[in-house]
This record gives sequence, structure tokens and C-alpha cells, in this order.
Amino acid sequence: MEIRLGESIRRLRKGSGFTQEKLAEALGVSVSAVHKWESGKATPELEMLVDIAEFFETSVDAMLNYSWQKLSMGQAVEKLSQFATDKRLEEGIQFAEKALQRYPYSFDVVFRSAEIYSLSMDPEKAPRAIELYRNSLSLIDQNTNEQISSLTIQNRIAMCYCYIGRDDKAVELLKKNNVEGLNNYRIGLLLSKEKDHAAEALKYLSEALVYCYNELYNLCVGYANAYSAIGKLDEVTEYTLWLYELGKGIRDTSVVTWMDRGDVGLCMILAYMEALRGNQKGAYDWLAKARDSARRFDASPEYRTMVGMKFYHGSERSTAYDDMGETAMSVIENHLADEEIGNYLRPVWEKICAEE
Repeated sequence: MEIRLGESIRRLRKGSGFTQEKLAEALGVSVSAVHKWESGKATPELEMLVDIAEFFETSVDAMLNYSWQKLSMGQAVEKLSQFATDKRLEEGIQFAEKALQRYPYSFDVVFRSAEIYSLSMDPEKAPRAIELYRNSLSLIDQNTNEQISSLTIQNRIAMCYCYIGRDDKAVELLKKNNVEGLNNYRIGLLLSKEKDHAAEALKYLSEALVYCYNELYNLCVGYANAYSAIGKLDEVTEYTLWLYELGKGIRDTSVVTWMDRGDVGLCMILAYMEALRGNQKGAYDWLAKARDSARRFDASPEYRTMVGMKFYHGSERSTAYDDMGETAMSVIENHLADEEIGNYLRPVWEKICAEE
């Protein structure tokens, strides 16, 4: 009880911006008294406890941390989530064990309690986190959070194994649950810690690199759609330019690669943004770059991810796919066929074609 009360006084004091000296002065006690309360070496008299509660505009029950007993299961889950958000992990662990006693078969309580333990990244607490995460798997049918699945829980268990120095067990579990390569970067990172596994690590890291670039590309399209809809043209341009330059940095620009085809789409986005701003020259320049990239790719199509990509040590049979068009030039044509985009870019495109 004293430990919880001390934590409550310390949290309230810090939250109000008081030093121990200032709080002691406000309450008319010694600094030593405040220090002993917060460290759990002493407990305030009842009258003083009431004074402290009134000073911080809270209740004695709340300070004594009795309130959890009155909480519903939903409130307990919310409180556990708040402990995690506020990084009050030690206090959260104490609360978690009480909540688990009351709601041992609640998925949300068990999962959030496991989360509190795992966030500490403490080797001594990791086994308890693993135990709770495994318990949550048996209760997964109760889960209503679309961002949580048995796969994400297994991945969290794997990370807990890392905290106790069992990288081998973590890699084994991550490989077992590597759906569509989602764990490639985690596996590669863990394998890279051992010299004997460097070659294998590079294979996983390479596949992760391709996956991440593709996801960043898809994000670019999504941001372009959303930002342009609300008039944030500068944000579209900033993100797209960043990705355009990133792509140059991870490939050999002296050879044709699958990323040249991707550049056509990025150039079309940038041309459209310039046209929306009324910058015809900017739209012209980016459309011309889109045409050059398309011709470059179509002259010698290359879809193998290994070709021209720096840092790639993955499968030689890995192939890039997209749904932007049959050829790179058709990527431009498909953009121009869009009524809204075409209204802005077709006149510019016609000018480019007429000048050839």
C-alpha cells in the first residue's frame, strides 16, 4: 500500500510541476517527510492524507489506488492502455496483476497486461509477458480489434524471446509466422547479429527492402489521392519527390530496372501537381521525364528485382508486378485517360508530342 501511495503522491506532484521542496512548503511539512512518503518509507497521517488529496483536487481513494476495484472490465482495459501510453510500466504491472485476478478470462485484459510486461523489455519480466500472450491466444475469439491477430501476438512473443537472449527461438517463431514476408526485416535483423548467419540475413533484408519500397510507393499514391482531394498539393509533391530520390539511391541508374517503370507513375503525379498549381512549365518537365523513363523501360523491359538494385542479395527469381499498365508508356496513357487528370495534362502532353 505504501508503495502505491508514494507513487501516487510523486505522480501528482510532478504532474502539477512541483518540486519536493515546493510541495513541502505548500503543505507545511519538511522536505524529508515528502521524500519518505514518495519512497514508501513513511505514510502520511490520515489528516495529512486528506490535505494532500484536497491540494491536488483528487480523492483519497484514488491516491490509495483503490479505484481499480470499482472498475468495469472495459474501464480496467482502458486503464491498462493508459499505463502503457504514459510509460508508467511498474505501476501498470501492479494494476495488471489485480485486473488479471478479477478478469482472468478476458482477452483484452490478458492481452493488455502482456503488453505492459513486454514494453518494459526487462529480461526478468519477459517470461511473464510470454505466458500472458500465450494465454491471450486461447482467448483470441473474443478479440474485436482488427489490428490484433494471432500472427501479431506470435510476433510479440518472438520479441519477448529476444529480451531474454533467445534470438534463436525468436527467429524460429518469426519464420513460422512469416506470412507474405512480413517478418523478413525482423528475421534479417536478428540473423545479422551473428557473423555465421550474415549471408542468410542479407537474403531476408533484401526481400524486406523490396517490400518496403513497394509499400512506400503505394503510400505515395494514397497520399497523393487524399492530399490532392483536400488541396494539400505541397505535401503531395514533397512526399513524391522524396520517394523519387530514394529510388535513385537504391538502384544503379546506368541500367534499366523495374524501378524505372515505377518512376513513370511518380513523374505523372508530380506533373499533375504542377498543373494544378498552374505551373505549365513544371508540368511539361515532369511529363517529359515520364516519357523518357517509359521509353527507356519499354526499349528493354526488366522485371527481375535483382537487376540494377543495390544491396539486393535475395532470390534471382523474384519478379516485380504492378497494375499500372501493360507497358510503361501505357502508364502515361492510363493517367491521361482519367478525366480529371487528363483535363490538366492532355494539352501539355499534346505539346510534347507535337515538338518531337
